[in-house]
Amino acid sequence: MTHEPHARRIARDLHMLADLTRRILESDVNAADGEGASFTQIVILKWLDSAGPRRAQDVAKYLSSSAPAATQLIGRLRRKGLVKSRPSLSDGRAEDLFITPRARALVRRHEALKMRRIERLWAGLPEVKRRIVAQGLEAAIDLLLTEKPSGKEMCLHCGAYESPNCVIRQHGFSCPTESCSAAKP
Repeated sequence: MTHEPHARRIARDLHMLADLTRRILESDVNAADGEGASFTQIVILKWLDSAGPRRAQDVAKYLSSSAPAATQLIGRLRRKGLVKSRPSLSDGRAEDLFITPRARALVRRHEALKMRRIERLWAGLPEVKRRIVAQGLEAAIDLLLTEKPSGKEMCLHCGAYESPNCVIRQHGFSCPTESCSAAKP
């Protein structure tokens, strides 16, 4: 019997980790009035708020989706009162999207819920296991980033997670949203 992990077991464990992580990080946040947002909507709201004005075409590019799909998503966010638009200062034919104070509050609630869940899980581990988990996650990320991302993945720097020390960038990859028209100076 070999001491090397078998590829099938690693693949299974990575799939399980991804699914369990999604369940914790991507849970919907529901306000007292029963309105909430999906994880994708939360990510888009964070991204829209992250840097300068964005347009519907930028949302489509960021999500690697079609323009109609992005327009539908933006429409749902507008109906929920989470996104508004105004005429673009740089191009009068276009509209710049921005999030509302209500959206910022929803994002803050989602982040707080996520942090409480993680802190609760973390507090239940002995210190030795905390170090093992932290080192294991860092090693897994480093390992997975040796395979060049396809470029269609969600940016971990400006979208899903807010980190000035982006692991994606540390591995020499650029932000997939840097070429968005609204992100250029």
